[in-house]
Amino acid sequence: MTRTEPRTGVRAVPPGDLPGVRAQLRGVTADLAVGRNCLWLVTDAMVESGLADELYRGALFGSPVRVDVPAPVFPRAREPEPEREAEEDADPWTDGDELPYLDLPDDGFDLDLGWSLEGRPRVVPAPRKEPAGTRRDPHGLFARLAGELGVDADETVSTLVAPGRDRRPVVGIRGWTEPDDHGSGTGQGAGGGAGAGTRARGGAVERLFRLLAAAVKDAGLPPGERPRLLVVARLRDLPEPLPDELRRGLGDTAVHWWWGALGRLDTATVVAPILDHGPDTSDRDRDPLAERIRRAVRSETVVEICGPDLELARLLALEWDGAQHTLGAALGRCLATTPGPAPSDCPPLRRIGALLRPGAELRQAWAAGAVVSWEGRLRAHVGVWHPAGPADGPAPSPNGDVRARLTALVSQAQQRVLTPWIEEARQRLAVRALGHLNRPAATLVADYADRPPAHLAGDPERAFLELQVGELLRAHVSGALALPPREAGLLRLLVTTRNVLAHRSVLYDRTLDELCAELSQADLRAS
Repeated sequence: MTRTEPRTGVRAVPPGDLPGVRAQLRGVTADLAVGRNCLWLVTDAMVESGLADELYRGALFGSPVRVDVPAPVFPRAREPEPEREAEEDADPWTDGDELPYLDLPDDGFDLDLGWSLEGRPRVVPAPRKEPAGTRRDPHGLFARLAGELGVDADETVSTLVAPGRDRRPVVGIRGWTEPDDHGSGTGQGAGGGAGAGTRARGGAVERLFRLLAAAVKDAGLPPGERPRLLVVARLRDLPEPLPDELRRGLGDTAVHWWWGALGRLDTATVVAPILDHGPDTSDRDRDPLAERIRRAVRSETVVEICGPDLELARLLALEWDGAQHTLGAALGRCLATTPGPAPSDCPPLRRIGALLRPGAELRQAWAAGAVVSWEGRLRAHVGVWHPAGPADGPAPSPNGDVRARLTALVSQAQQRVLTPWIEEARQRLAVRALGHLNRPAATLVADYADRPPAHLAGDPERAFLELQVGELLRAHVSGALALPPREAGLLRLLVTTRNVLAHRSVLYDRTLDELCAELSQADLRAS
């Protein structure tokens, strides 16, 4: 999974270095260490990208004694042999019409050798019985596990719990590599329809869970001496009721969902190397603090829009130049180049809060990547509601709903970055304003504070320092406060910025650039 981005030459952050990934790995390995089986459910996109395999290896190889069940290898079908050309010197008697006629004499005898079937009951051969046990499929899960243990397929489970084994292994299984179970399905088929048990998936995995749970119980093994299963799979790789049955206590199994695993810090960690090596950061004439604020706004905007989709965040960080008027087109191009969920994959979200695992009505949408748990809340993937754009040429104009949703996300990103800067600048302006009062501080607090702090009634100067930017601006405009021109300009800019963000609107590029420059200059003027 580790790679270098050709456009920037930046080495991509390995998934195992992300805090959210490490947290889930710690949870899985901790459950395995105390003797519990683990079922780790991942999305379809994680299997396609190879992330699921990397997580599987990280969890399995953390165990000193392990068995990595290989994927089935089916023999290739033999190619039909080419038809042989007829030889030139063909047998002259191949034509039946040219065979000689044998005129044999009729001696009048009719010899009966007892071969006649007339009058005898018809004998039907008995149907061929398949051998009992788990050995009938040489490429099945039990046969492959037995091959790794060096025993017969019928002895797989008994070998894992046999007395005298010093250290019992963790048996790792990749669910997406397991073949369909022909005629032995215990649940729904891969298509999910009822009655699709003739081509179910995960039947062998379910049987292994059940047989091992029963064998461990019969053997009376304590948790620290049990063999354990680590199964990493998609929803469609298993019978539908199996995850809930395991969670309710079948075989002492912990069920982990890739649900809420990645957070804001993970996505920001992925895009940080790309933005830090961008072309704008190499210009020595730029204001370093102003550039730092712009880059923070750009990074937070990418994080807020893409959520836990790390690949989309990486592409958007490369494609978008940070200007608000180019964001929609850049996002459309990124969505067009990455496989993502369709609008039909996402059901209506009737609540905002996310639980510990996706509910039954959201599981298929979660598997398709259409619904995620992001910072403790349910969220539809951006590809569900934002249209993909063409690689070349102008992007189609988004409708009002798309613009409103994109504006809300950008506004949240700007609020998260700029609000601490605005508050810090307000505090410094209030301190500087104490030296430019035209009236007593108590009078200004009484006249311009919408909510005078009651606990500071005996300390008017401290109460003055609590005035908000709008209240300070009213005092300045009325003449009760005479700020220098630069401070007055910054105060007006802070009021405008706070009003825009308070109404979940987006700062224009010009306003954002001006704010970043003024905040940087104010830091240089502050004493």
